[in-house]
Amino acid sequence: MIINIDLLLNSPEIIKGLMTGELTRYGSVIRWAKGTAKAGQIVKHLVETPGITSKLISLPLSPISTVVNIIGHGITYHKLLGIERSISAVMGLTQIAAGASVLNLGVSVAGFTYMGYKLHQVQKSLGYLQQSMEAGFERVEADLEQLDRKVDEGFSVVIQGLNHLDNRLTVVSGQLAYLYVLVEDSRQKQESLAKAISNLQKAMLVEKIADLQAELKDRQLFPNDSPRQALKTASSVRLFLENQATQATPELDAELMLNTDVAIQGWAIATATEANLLLEMGHHQDAIALLSQTVPSFQEVAQMWATNLIHHDNAHLSTSYRYNAPYFQDYITPERVDRITQISPRDRTLTPDQIRRKRNEAEVEFEMSYSSQRYPETWQHQQIAVAEYLDTLSELSARLNSLQDFAQLCESTGVSSSKDLLPDSDTPGLYLLSPVNG
Repeated sequence: MIINIDLLLNSPEIIKGLMTGELTRYGSVIRWAKGTAKAGQIVKHLVETPGITSKLISLPLSPISTVVNIIGHGITYHKLLGIERSISAVMGLTQIAAGASVLNLGVSVAGFTYMGYKLHQVQKSLGYLQQSMEAGFERVEADLEQLDRKVDEGFSVVIQGLNHLDNRLTVVSGQLAYLYVLVEDSRQKQESLAKAISNLQKAMLVEKIADLQAELKDRQLFPNDSPRQALKTASSVRLFLENQATQATPELDAELMLNTDVAIQGWAIATATEANLLLEMGHHQDAIALLSQTVPSFQEVAQMWATNLIHHDNAHLSTSYRYNAPYFQDYITPERVDRITQISPRDRTLTPDQIRRKRNEAEVEFEMSYSSQRYPETWQHQQIAVAEYLDTLSELSARLNSLQDFAQLCESTGVSSSKDLLPDSDTPGLYLLSPVNG
């Protein structure tokens, strides 16, 4: 083959470039960094050997304890890949959102075992979250019942006004008016209806994910069978979840973000699965066409969420660089901030001087005497959660973009299957794959 495959540890020039900042990791490729003569050009593709799949699966999940632990969790690769912590940091691997790990690091995302495992973890997480919420509601319910008895008299006045409004809403929305009629006499029933609608949506999302998971499991057990059925399922799931992800209107709402997050992760997995199946079959042009259509749409969704969640009424804080302030330094690493800026239209085009000014303005705002009242710990936790959410979107976007680059590489080399370009060693490791002109 004309493609050279080298272990990262045996490439001192790449390591040096990463350390000096001349090179940077973006998704599963290493590029020349901004400010260099060849800025943006691909230097190497990153490839994880098949053996890393079992290692990733065997990693214990961090226990769910405090808010900060939940939203600060991510997979650390440096020990697993045998690279130094400093290299892991300059490659941006020390704090990757747990959700983004569904795509693995390198172009060996076709490791269907790991992808199926991550889908299973998404389902388990949803189940655990539901159990935790139900337990919490049981503790709160007793207090709410006492409170309800005291405020019922006040609600009777409001209900009279709602009845008048209901008459007007019925004219506008006749097909859905029955839902309101069923629950108008009880605030508890209204809350139950809202939860039922949310659970229904989540059930449809999980059902689609389960379909794909079943195909991945079948693909794992019978790797030599025709991938046509798996390809068909991946395409169907991709189209459904893409619709769900693109229809959501971004806002800081927990249930909305949860549902959208499940849809987005499933969309990414389905897209990567379909593209890699096509590449394995040698249908490089079809994979390129698929990714050329999907990646821009995915990036648009990521940017839309970033724009809305980063926005703040205080102009000094309406930037992702607010996360660089000492106020967040114990929870959000600089590499995470860098990834978020990649999907923030208002931040990614700033000059170095403008970036410094943004950081200084945010830092000063958090040092003001009123900051403890205006930005309490609850707000801080909320912002850490937003950073994790946006980091997931950024990393998934970058890895799908890198898969697009890999598809172009398969087409350029004329290989009959993408497997011809990948290392076959079962020893876990991070390898470098040269582009054709490398």
